[in-house]
Amino acid sequence: MATFITAAEAKQRLDEFDVILDVRSQGEWDAGHLQLPSVRHIENLHQHPEKLAGLSDINNKKVLVHCGIGKRAEMVGMGNLKDLVPNLFVVIEGGYSHLV
Repeated sequence: MATFITAAEAKQRLDEFDVILDVRSQGEWDAGHLQLPSVRHIENLHQHPEKLAGLSDINNKKVLVHCGIGKRAEMVGMGNLKDLVPNLFVVIEGGYSHLV
């Protein structure tokens, strides 16, 4: 089950997460992204659940998912990722611009 948090809360806790998944489009990523070693870009994961196969190494990690404003991250958090990652946090209020 995913825990839904605000961008403001996530920003204060960024160092707690083992993996931060940025599920924005390539153009959004290219325009700017969090500069942390834990960040992975998985473009539009909410539309491509087959990309979960490449995330098998995160199942025992504390994971944060974010997008531009919260909607795509929420869809990811309510989808199959919640079954793969028991310690999943999803930014649903705010998004990238509130994390930087």
